[in-house]
Amino acid sequence: MAASLRQRTAIHEAAHAVCALVFGIPVISVTVDDRPHLHRGRYHAPTRDLGFEAIAVLCLSGIAAEEMLCGPITDGGGLPDLLMVREHIARSVANPLRAVAELLRCKSAAERLVRSEFARDRIGVLADALLRHGTLSGEQIHRII
Repeated sequence: MAASLRQRTAIHEAAHAVCALVFGIPVISVTVDDRPHLHRGRYHAPTRDLGFEAIAVLCLSGIAAEEMLCGPITDGGGLPDLLMVREHIARSVANPLRAVAELLRCKSAAERLVRSEFARDRIGVLADALLRHGTLSGEQIHRII
């Protein structure tokens, strides 16, 4: 049975939030309510330099979880994240071939992260809470996870 758009969104946004917490990026709030894509997850700026890989993995984690748990994304829903990570990597890596290699490496890292038992369990719990409540604050997410 195909997941509804709201379920897919909850899984996608839960994965971003779990990944942010793994990298120590504070979560302000996450929502699955009807809002523009770029406003579904709000995060504080990292307090230390994480390197471009962490931010790239954060951007790609939603896509990885959604594809792992719901199947291929066919509606273009992952496009904003892909564009964001491509721009992010391009700012850090001047050589276009190396940038593609870094994108693929970060995509693989995001897939490994969301497949880990640690992240997979937390993504499921957080996605369920998002479906029940619509919006969660960073404090609520910390309590849940």
